[in-house]
Amino acid sequence: MRNPLLRHPVSRRAWLAAPALLLAKPGRAAEFPDRTITIVVPFAPAGATDLAGRVLADRMGPLMGPQGRVVVENKPGAGSALGAEYVRRARPDGYTLLVGSASTLAVAPAAQPAVARYNPAEDFSPIAIVGTSALGLVVPAASGIKSIPELVQRLRADGGKHGYASSGVGGVSHLASALFSKLADAPANHIPYRGGSSVAEALLKQEVLFAVDQIASIVGQIRDGQLTLLAVTTTTRDRSFPNVPTLAEAGVKEYELSTWTALVAPKDTPAEVVALLNRAANGALREAAVRERLSTSGTDPRDDSTPDTTKAFLAEEFARFKGVVEKTGLRIE
Repeated sequence: MRNPLLRHPVSRRAWLAAPALLLAKPGRAAEFPDRTITIVVPFAPAGATDLAGRVLADRMGPLMGPQGRVVVENKPGAGSALGAEYVRRARPDGYTLLVGSASTLAVAPAAQPAVARYNPAEDFSPIAIVGTSALGLVVPAASGIKSIPELVQRLRADGGKHGYASSGVGGVSHLASALFSKLADAPANHIPYRGGSSVAEALLKQEVLFAVDQIASIVGQIRDGQLTLLAVTTTTRDRSFPNVPTLAEAGVKEYELSTWTALVAPKDTPAEVVALLNRAANGALREAAVRERLSTSGTDPRDDSTPDTTKAFLAEEFARFKGVVEKTGLRIE
């Protein structure tokens, strides 16, 4: 039997045009999602950004209906720029997303523009701010160092012999440690690793003397007493560690730095798809279990951002971190 759609010229034209219409609007909210969404984490597993990505993947899917399924794919490398570039070049249909930290969406393009060739606010479709996190300066408990003055004294006395770990060249932990070394006049050598879990391991093995990293990435080792948290990088003390001073309080004047996590999609992702993803992300971030999981790991969850406020936030933070990069002289080609 002939297809009845082919009997009438108008019906035949509509039938032939249907695939073209679907291709023209690959991410229409009425059909979205109809397959698995991938959240790319541009770091190795087990760090703070990875945790945020997995929490979102677990809860965003059910909030987007029966077809909602979200998975995480880790793509570390190039100071987290590798994963960002992968998402930037992906099809703008809402099925490939990036959860990036300040390392990915501010420090990398500021410090290594030849590798991270993107503007975080302009070359992506911002979706939501996931949360903000303090950074902490930690040393191995076995080092015997109990305060920032003791650490500074050790670094100065040994004349640059010691190293500090970071979760990647050109990332926020690299920049934060370089800023500490400069402002404290405490020479140290940068030794990059692949992700927050590797930083913790390097500290425990005493391959390095200190690190400035997201508290969320090392909170377990801090609570277990394996690492000593000497100071936090924000202007106020962290509510989870109220007895730990800020770096400014500990004598490193003018020091202030924090990090954050944001969810973005490739540029030109349809606005209605971005809006749906924003609602799902904020919905997940309002759940008590999600908030508890992020909070106990050192991240302050946000559930009130819009695509527009996220874009403005990324633009402002990119400019701020550019200033810090210039201050430290950190430039990676």
